[in-house]
Amino acid sequence: MTESRKIAPIAEDQSLEKATVSSFVATGVMKLIPGYVAERAIVVGDPKRANFLASLLEDPKCVAKCREFYTYTGTYKGKKITVASHGIGGGGASMCFEELIKAGVKVMIRAGTCGSIQPQYREASLIVATGAVRSDGVTDRLIPREYPACADFRVLNALVNQLKYEKSKDPSLAYAVGLCTTEGPFYDGPLGNKNDFWRKAGVLAIEMEVSVLYVIASLRGIQAGAILNVDNYIFQRLETGTYNPHRGIVQKGIERMCQIALDAIVNIAIEGE
Repeated sequence: MTESRKIAPIAEDQSLEKATVSSFVATGVMKLIPGYVAERAIVVGDPKRANFLASLLEDPKCVAKCREFYTYTGTYKGKKITVASHGIGGGGASMCFEELIKAGVKVMIRAGTCGSIQPQYREASLIVATGAVRSDGVTDRLIPREYPACADFRVLNALVNQLKYEKSKDPSLAYAVGLCTTEGPFYDGPLGNKNDFWRKAGVLAIEMEVSVLYVIASLRGIQAGAILNVDNYIFQRLETGTYNPHRGIVQKGIERMCQIALDAIVNIAIEGE
């Protein structure tokens, strides 16, 4: 990945402590303050990826930092954008999504990594998730399993249109639009996994947070979508027992994914804007 430039910390006279004791109230876990968070947000698992994304913004500032949750706000193509990291897994990510919404986010895109379960999509392929299988271990505590985890059509359109544009510039770009499955565990236990079942059902990839985002977004009335960079082909990884998501081809795909997410989110209309 291209080395990101250093992000300026929040100014001393805008410190969280001073703002909290004045007219602002920070959210409980991430310490987000309304006004410092944009209506458009891109969320990622890795804090380093959040820093990289923030480096693509104009005048980025770190507006909050707590545990795995690093939050930056800046502008891109004249639009205010927030970038936040949510860590790995649905439980922690759900806190991130909920608190960003409390702080005023109205459009959220997850830019993450995934494992492909379809052989034609290998490392650095990009996948836009129209919906997700709810095997996350979190959302069934929020709403019955019959409730779907679906992306907002406006976010999907923006992501797909941007991918088509990128494909016109680089015909080698491989991408797909379809379902993913969101799983709770990364490593298998005695119960095994359903990878082959989902492959036969036409599911494209496995990851760990999308269904949580989609369910929470639907419940709270915001727009959400996800674009995923393939960092391994699941069946090959399980056969060889090796997993290395840090290779150059994967990092290149991550950088492209981040750029596409930024270019897409500024084209999504927000009511009243």
